[in-house]
Amino acid sequence: MAISLRALGGLTALVLLSACATTPPPAITAPPSVQTPTASPSAPVSSASVSASEASPSTSPSTSTSTTPASQAIVLQGKGISGAPFGTPETDVVALLTSKSGKPDESYSGPVCEVDSATPYGRQLLYGGAAFLFQSKANGSAKSPRRFTSWVLNLDQPLQPSMKLADGYPVDTTFAKLRATFPSGKMTKITLGESAVYVFKTPAGIWYRGDDKKAPTDVGAGPMGTCE
Repeated sequence: MAISLRALGGLTALVLLSACATTPPPAITAPPSVQTPTASPSAPVSSASVSASEASPSTSPSTSTSTTPASQAIVLQGKGISGAPFGTPETDVVALLTSKSGKPDESYSGPVCEVDSATPYGRQLLYGGAAFLFQSKANGSAKSPRRFTSWVLNLDQPLQPSMKLADGYPVDTTFAKLRATFPSGKMTKITLGESAVYVFKTPAGIWYRGDDKKAPTDVGAGPMGTCE
C-alpha cells in the first residue's frame, strides 16, 4: 500500500496532492504531485489522495493580508475552514482565500492516483506552511469541477497572519500531550513499506501526524488518502 504524500516545496511531507508513489496524508517526504491529507488524515487514514505527477508551480507569489484582524482570520477547522466547509466548490474557496490571503505561493495539479484509471483530478494550493486541496469525482480531468477536500499545516512553517488554527489545537505539542488533552482521540500507526507514520485524530476531526511516536510534524483535516 502506498500512501501518497506531498512534500510542499520546503515543507516536510504535506500530504494531499502527491504522486501515487509518495503520499499526501501520512508523512513521508515526496516530490510535488497531487494526492490528497495528508492532509494529513481525515477518514482516519484512508481516503483518496491527490497526486500530481506533473505538478506545475504557479508563478504568482502570495500577497497575504498581514493586516487581517484576528477576528476575521481564516480558521482551519475539523470540517473545513471558516466560511467554507469540505465539499464547497473550489471556485468559492479560492475566492475566499484570495480575499483574505492573496494569491497562493504555489499551485500543483494532476491525477490523484496515477495507478488508478478512475482516479479523481486534484489541485493543491500552498500558502506558506498551509496547503489546501481540491479534487474532482472519479475519472476526472483538468476541466472537471473540483471541491474542497482537506487542508494540512506543516508545524515547522509559520502560518500567515490571515489564517489561524482552531482554538484549543496547539502547534507546538507532543503526542503524549495530545492524548492528555484529547482523551477520546485515537492514535494510529500507518505502515509504509519499511517505514511508518503516526497519526493522532481528535474527536473533532483534526489530526496530527508525525514520523515517530514523540511529536507531530503537521496537523490537518480531511482525508489523507491512500493510493494502491
